[in-house]
Amino acid sequence: MALDETLLEGYLAGDGASSPPTLRLYSWRPATLSLGKSQRFEDGCDPDYLREQGIGLVRRPTGGQAVLHEYERTYAVVGRLDRAPFDAGVLACYEAISAALRRALSSFGFEIGTASHQPPRPLREKNPVCFAEPSAHELLVDEKKIVGSAQLRRRQAFLQHGSILLRADPTRLQRAIGVAPQPTPMVDLEQLIGRMPTEDELDQALIAGFSEQFALEFDAIQLSVDERAEMTRRRTFKYLSESWTVRSDVS
Repeated sequence: MALDETLLEGYLAGDGASSPPTLRLYSWRPATLSLGKSQRFEDGCDPDYLREQGIGLVRRPTGGQAVLHEYERTYAVVGRLDRAPFDAGVLACYEAISAALRRALSSFGFEIGTASHQPPRPLREKNPVCFAEPSAHELLVDEKKIVGSAQLRRRQAFLQHGSILLRADPTRLQRAIGVAPQPTPMVDLEQLIGRMPTEDELDQALIAGFSEQFALEFDAIQLSVDERAEMTRRRTFKYLSESWTVRSDVS
């Protein structure tokens, strides 16, 4: 989370204003529950269960409901909002990234739909299980969400996070977020293709999907000394801080 926010801030300063978008792909060790930026701590997790199971806890800078990062792949897209391909508004930005994800996952050989736009509801009225309630342009298979996404906009730049399910475990997720386990239909890549794809083959599919959608050629980059220092600062003073993670006074 500290690195993603560092990249976001980089697009607001200096050479970042002219830089092409960044795509970041990663997994979590150990398994970690991430709370949405505006979730109340008390409503988003069961700290005793997390400690018992050795599951980490962090709060995202993006919104949405709690996500259990275990058998999944996280993507982050960071870029400018005042230049193509992300200069056409919030929903258009979501739609464009969703189209790239759809290209990528369709390469595994199954049909994918997209959720329609619905008026937003207050956070307290939403299903606490992120993958149980799709938002506009999120990807669906048999009306069940396979990728969950959330976006943060800061002046002329944005960060969009998303979680791609490799293997769903509704009971473990529900216990982690502190709700009584109940039947919750979920779909994952393992169910759809009969095996869990490797991180490398999923990453290659994602890179190809984004490259085709946006006519971009991706290059691997290394963090600068300044970026590493800023990431460490944000990690230490924000993302490891209880004043950020364990919050109830959210709006």
